[in-house]
Amino acid sequence: MAVDVRSGSASKAAGTTRREGYPELTPAFTWVALVLGIWAFFGSVVDINAHNHGFVDDTFFTPFHLLLYSGVAANGLFYVFAQFRNVGRGHSLMKALPKEYLLSFAGVLLFGFAGVFDLAWHEIFGFEEGVDALVSPSHLLLVVSGMMFISGPLRSFLSLGKSGGSWSELFPPLVSATAILTIGTLFTLYTNVWTQLNRYVDPELIIDVDSVRPLHAYTVAGVLIPAVLLVGTIVFLRQRMVLPFGAVTFVFVANALIMLYIRWQWNQAYVVVLLAPIIAGLLGDWLLSRPDGGSHVTALRQFAFLVPTTYMILLFVILQVTAGSIWWTTHMWPGVSLMAGAFGLGIAALLTTRPYPQEG
Repeated sequence: MAVDVRSGSASKAAGTTRREGYPELTPAFTWVALVLGIWAFFGSVVDINAHNHGFVDDTFFTPFHLLLYSGVAANGLFYVFAQFRNVGRGHSLMKALPKEYLLSFAGVLLFGFAGVFDLAWHEIFGFEEGVDALVSPSHLLLVVSGMMFISGPLRSFLSLGKSGGSWSELFPPLVSATAILTIGTLFTLYTNVWTQLNRYVDPELIIDVDSVRPLHAYTVAGVLIPAVLLVGTIVFLRQRMVLPFGAVTFVFVANALIMLYIRWQWNQAYVVVLLAPIIAGLLGDWLLSRPDGGSHVTALRQFAFLVPTTYMILLFVILQVTAGSIWWTTHMWPGVSLMAGAFGLGIAALLTTRPYPQEG
């Protein structure tokens, strides 16, 4: 009678096939990563809103931080579980996650370190107030690490080499890109027209003559910065995929809604200006979807100029009609709107160096 004298480790090795390369990336994996990433993202949105409305005091342990950090923890558990499972299936430890999500896992780990760093920073230097909270080193490290894992669904789609797909296929990368864009507008909210709508209306802001010049600069920047971020995001996406009709409107409206929510107490009276991103977004969708016999690069640059110009002109017209007036002169609001288009065109000129993907 033959006796099996192999050791336990040898038996285990014999029962597990060594797998080369990374695990296959599945749509289910991407959808779970998207949901968990958005959980953490909305935790940050709610936390910023709470700070803006005075719902928190000088303490690190708040229900808003709980929402944020529980989302990050859920992301970490997801990647740890996936890695543990795939190691058991024969993948090496360093190749136990889909390649596109290694950076996401690294981002979760970095976020955990940044959270401890943030706690230590507060203990040593105190809690930030106002703009300080958006530019402190500990918070910027949180931003970078958050973008690393929230961008996973976008990176994974781009890695497939596809030029388009159905809404269900493109929804994860579009939501991921919108979240990345909105992180950029959230951390520049001190110069964002959507969070400062009341400052374009309230005449008391210009009673002090000495404050007029810095206030002009402040409010002009509030138009140009988000315009550049919006155009840059759409141009980046269109250079890499065929956007379904409605994608531009989705990005514009989602970003505007979140930014409006951040300072809802002061800006809810002007909610009708949401018509501006809806109309401008539909214009953008039409410009990017129409048949064009000429240069596609030229068409995308036309989009980059016309859409932000239209967006901002509509915003100021609607704001004046609904609020009665704005303190900007007739010289300013059309001119700054045209500047938004010019800045968009400049961004497009830098990014559009080759024809973008076509259907089929």
